[in-house]
Amino acid sequence: QQHSSLYFVNNKSLPSSSLSSWNIIPRGGQQQSQPPTSPTSLKLSLLDISSTLSSSVTSSSPFLQYNLVILAINFVGMLISLSFSGMQYHLDLLGTGSFALASAYIMLTQSLLQTQVLSSWAIIIWSTKLATFLFYRAMKVKEDARLGATLSTKQGVVFFWLLSFFWGVISSLPHSLGLAAAAASSSSSSSFSLNGGNNTGFLFLGTFVYIVGLFTETIADYQKWTFKQTNPGQFCNIGLWSISQHPNFVGNICIWTGITIMNLPLIEWRLVPIACLSPLILWRFFLGQAQGLVGSGVDLSMKKYGNDADYIDYIENVPLLFPDVTFSSKK
Repeated sequence: QQHSSLYFVNNKSLPSSSLSSWNIIPRGGQQQSQPPTSPTSLKLSLLDISSTLSSSVTSSSPFLQYNLVILAINFVGMLISLSFSGMQYHLDLLGTGSFALASAYIMLTQSLLQTQVLSSWAIIIWSTKLATFLFYRAMKVKEDARLGATLSTKQGVVFFWLLSFFWGVISSLPHSLGLAAAAASSSSSSSFSLNGGNNTGFLFLGTFVYIVGLFTETIADYQKWTFKQTNPGQFCNIGLWSISQHPNFVGNICIWTGITIMNLPLIEWRLVPIACLSPLILWRFFLGQAQGLVGSGVDLSMKKYGNDADYIDYIENVPLLFPDVTFSSKK
């Protein structure tokens, strides 16, 4: 669906497509054939964005349906956590797995463009891979000390699953907005997206960044898991972990950056900044975790390895996220 600027008629806002059957009356009372020029163009731009977003949130919108599936799965996870206090096996299985289930549901119920099929499969592959690994790890480790305090109270449980839901919604913004734009474009012949919808270059670049991220995250998780099995009680500083303190975070950021790039040609240009919030917020969130501003991971690591001189040297000289060859998030 094409969204143009809004015009004000009898104190109501209507899409420009409806102007043919309405008289436009300016404040002076004289009828005119063109909309009056308003000095508040910024306000109109915000109204344009609001109108565009509103059109995505309808009962039949794939944007809404996708996020409702994520909401439903996280709600089930919350009920399980409230019913079985302290149990952690299901956390990532449902929280991370909700991405795959939501994407699969949309693929089964909607007619998608090639870009959206590729984006959906990208999410399904990543979500299934990560949820399976984290479920396996939870079965072996039994308990994640970082979540013990949070999940010990009902308020903490509700907070955890609300955060999980919002993580799903925000991370998926480029994909879910792309779904809405693809559905809208099927009923409109007008071009409203970046690059006029010509997305071949975006697909190749986005897929490349996604694959780099997927391999980075997978290799990082495998290296740390195998290291911990053979070196219990030691911190991991091999492989990718020798050039980044959190290479798995780097991989996740690249995954969603790639998915964002894939979807950019489909998303209306006014919503592109909103779609880009996905990798940007993830980067800030992961950086906050790495710096100890979010969660208790840094404090727990210091308690465990703080007396190890090699660990102190490691955290002082190895970048938190991206290696120095790109841009460093080093302290």
